[in-house]
Amino acid sequence: MEQVLFKLIEWLYNTLRDAADEVRFRAYHGPVFHRFLHHRYNYYRHLPARDKLPFLRLVRDHYEFFEFVPRKIKLTRAMKAIICSAASQLVLRLPRESLTFWQRIIVYPGDYESSVTQLRHQGEVNPRLRTIVFSWPSIMKGLHRPDDGLNLLLHEFAHALWIEHKLTQHEYTVLDPILVREFELLAEAEMRQLHTNEHHFFRRYAFQNMEEFFAVAVENFFERPAPLQAALPHFYDVLQRMFRQTPVAHVP
Repeated sequence: MEQVLFKLIEWLYNTLRDAADEVRFRAYHGPVFHRFLHHRYNYYRHLPARDKLPFLRLVRDHYEFFEFVPRKIKLTRAMKAIICSAASQLVLRLPRESLTFWQRIIVYPGDYESSVTQLRHQGEVNPRLRTIVFSWPSIMKGLHRPDDGLNLLLHEFAHALWIEHKLTQHEYTVLDPILVREFELLAEAEMRQLHTNEHHFFRRYAFQNMEEFFAVAVENFFERPAPLQAALPHFYDVLQRMFRQTPVAHVP
């Protein structure tokens, strides 16, 4: 009897907690993020109406989940919302665990010297510290032109997803392993043909390794879906199935 009563109390507590969380989201976070992102985040503005509320919930969840660490820069709530929107863009239809491997986001006021490579960077991911790093001016540069296939936020979060998939695939699912292998086979074949195609759709930076190829492909999938589908239909198709999104249908 006591066990049944305990389970009932636990269920009631969780139900009330979830209800209170939903009321708070509907009354505050949802409307605030909607007003801001409708003007500042191109992807959200063109999302189908049915996807806007789930997207805003993801933005709120990432906003509360990540530890934001500013380095000689004032990091505003609006800046955090922009960063969280890119994370939410990639994982909108991926498993809930996606990107939970990463704990903190560091933001610099410009290019910075990486403690890992001792080189100047605009962004990087550090799985040992579970950290994703960005240069804020480079973020804004990527958002200024949403159709050029150059987006630091999408690039680094794509790295984060790829690494998380590789490190945690025996614990939880991030990306479908069958689709990841299909992408790898396509990318390996494409890399071998680089020297016969000096004017490749992807910038040459993509051909450094598989991780960079994936990150550049993701940038183009979301920012230039129609040109990508026309130039490299196999890549568009596998990314469409991997992310369960069809940006070509609603990206102008």
